[in-house]
Amino acid sequence: MISSEIKSHAVGIKLVLPVLLLAWFAANFIPHIVVYLLTGKIYYRLSPVGGLLAETSIMLLNLCLPFIAYRYLFPEGGSIWKGMGWKWTGWSSIGFGLGGFIALLAIMVVTQIVFGPPIGGGGMKLNVFEFVWTLLLMLVLTALSEEMMFRGFLQTVLTQSSGAWVGVLLPVVLFGLRHLPMDIYNGLQQGAAPAAWASRMAQLYATALLMGFVRHKAGSTWATWIMHECLLCLIIVLGLLQ
Repeated sequence: MISSEIKSHAVGIKLVLPVLLLAWFAANFIPHIVVYLLTGKIYYRLSPVGGLLAETSIMLLNLCLPFIAYRYLFPEGGSIWKGMGWKWTGWSSIGFGLGGFIALLAIMVVTQIVFGPPIGGGGMKLNVFEFVWTLLLMLVLTALSEEMMFRGFLQTVLTQSSGAWVGVLLPVVLFGLRHLPMDIYNGLQQGAAPAAWASRMAQLYATALLMGFVRHKAGSTWATWIMHECLLCLIIVLGLLQ
């Protein structure tokens, strides 16, 4: 069912998907292109500071571009935050978020049993400044930005325009593609076996699918933000223990 807000836009429903894809592509891939044109390198080969600058720019674009695109699609709309699902529903948001995180842990255990360990991160050595920057990027910006783009903006608008199935599944594909360049780089650097690739892809797409389901059932982007923050905290703790 197409929402009345989308119907009221001057150019109509046909422009929705191009606007969504343009915002997604600009946020997640334009920084890659700019870095390569300026340095002749993919940004994973830059110094830690250079890589952090590039990743921070990607997260800031994921945070800001949905505001611009959403207001373009809904010029007469009300609150952009509420329009993209940032509606606090109390214990429901907390319950769905924590429940989704627990379900995700179970999925990660199963995939490791079936396929073995997934492709890991780059494992750069960081100084204190770079380490603090990484922590702030992960804990403050990453979950907020990715939830704004993928579950807040893409899923909300696609669900309104094309139904829940498209609203959940297309952002899953786009979320996976957003992480694909880094996964390819890390996998090639590590000489990863096919089982490690399969484990990483299974965990990545299961995460995106579960987050989409939680967002849909909870009716709140806050629920997937909680789930995402819990996952990032786990990644940080496991990284410190290594």
